[in-house]
Amino acid sequence: MGTDLFTFGEALSVFISSDTDSVMSATKYERVTAGAEVNVAVALSRLGLKAQFFSRFGNDQLGSVMLADIEAEGVDTSLVKRVDSFTGAMVRNSGKSQAVEISYLRKGSAASTIEPADILDSYISSAKWLHTTGITCAISQSGEKTVKHALKTARELGVKASFDLNIRRKLWSESQASATLAPIAENVELLIGGEDEFKVVFGDSDAKRVLAQMNKRGCKIAVMTKGDQVMRYSIDGQYDEITPPKVVAVDPVGSGDAFTGGSIAGLLSGLAPSDALKQGSICGALVASMFGDWTGMPTGSAGLISDELSKKV
Repeated sequence: MGTDLFTFGEALSVFISSDTDSVMSATKYERVTAGAEVNVAVALSRLGLKAQFFSRFGNDQLGSVMLADIEAEGVDTSLVKRVDSFTGAMVRNSGKSQAVEISYLRKGSAASTIEPADILDSYISSAKWLHTTGITCAISQSGEKTVKHALKTARELGVKASFDLNIRRKLWSESQASATLAPIAENVELLIGGEDEFKVVFGDSDAKRVLAQMNKRGCKIAVMTKGDQVMRYSIDGQYDEITPPKVVAVDPVGSGDAFTGGSIAGLLSGLAPSDALKQGSICGALVASMFGDWTGMPTGSAGLISDELSKKV
């Protein structure tokens, strides 16, 4: 049976301080499951499409409860491998009154051992869309090779793909990120990155110029985000901008993935690219308005949010 989206990467158990807004003083934590790629998969599932997520999880209770979380969102995890390593985690404060500060527990994790042989051609050929990110490239050399392999396979099979630069500076240096991601960010249907990420990877944050360059590199839709500020994009050389809906930001973590998922869902549903990006911006704003990576993600049908919700936002 075919699926709408196939994606892979590292899912994390996120432990968020709940009694104070600082890990230095907190004694109580809430646990949620998150991760860039799995967030996108959940977004598509919430919008009524079929999403499949692959990763390696440890043979531990953390891996088991995370898989239960993901499956509860309707995401297909049947391809997941369990291995003799630990499942990755993140510890952070809530960010309600202080800037979000993150500590990773992921070096040598189960997901960091992902390798190209894990991604069979049939996983990609049975999907309408492949989504990948720079985070998988950052967690290990085998992860980087897997992303390159998957994108190459998708091109050969004629499957549309997206790539999110998604630089995580605690995982590698800016020079490492640039050297690795610049050659990968080409020949995809959708390329997404923040203004600062384009600056790091391509040495340029001038939206019109760098997005036009991305179109010339074979990226049909190139998007430059900047949090809740104006989003710039270029489609086949045609530049335009979108002002995201204004909401009271409660927790911006995960909003970028909601934008990506909402946009991909819109494209798969047949929306014009500009309308798909508008849907993505609504999804991103709704997630930012609530606490948690998935909490505010809207539901929908056949890849689309309701007209009522769209007009309300």
